Amino acid sequence: MSEEIQEVEATEEPQGEPKTETNWKAEARKWESLAKKGKAAEEELAKLKEAQMSELEKANAKAEQAQAELAEMKAERDRMAAAREYAAKESVPLSLLEFCKAEDMPAFCKAYKAAQVEVHAAPSAYTRINRGEGKPNPRDAFIAFAEQQLGK
Repeated sequence: MSEEIQEVEATEEPQGEPKTETNWKAEARKWESLAKKGKAAEEELAKLKEAQMSELEKANAKAEQAQAELAEMKAERDRMAAAREYAAKESVPLSLLEFCKAEDMPAFCKAYKAAQVEVHAAPSAYTRINRGEGKPNPRDAFIAFAEQQLGK
């Protein structure tokens, strides 16, 4: 009895409309044309609003835009000045700091210095392998290789 039910369940399709293939290219073209129409309508609306503005309103809008751009450029200049200052003071490459936020630079410099100490303090695999008379020890070579592969 249970085998019959399983066979019936496997052969029956879900109720409702039969599955149809979706033409994705046609769907993409449809949405692309709708997006283009929306963009054109947005541009037309912007032109109408601009045409309705008085000369004083237009000048004020341009002045506000220029002030916003100036503030953004000043903030970028200040951030880069802070990056140059931290790079010189903390001996951290400027290329690492130029994309940091100004408030994150002290923590980044501290983490960078800590990472550099760990890297330089660890003995290299070469010095561990070539102990004694300069002849490599196969056991040490294998251990160094395994640690390198495991990321230790």
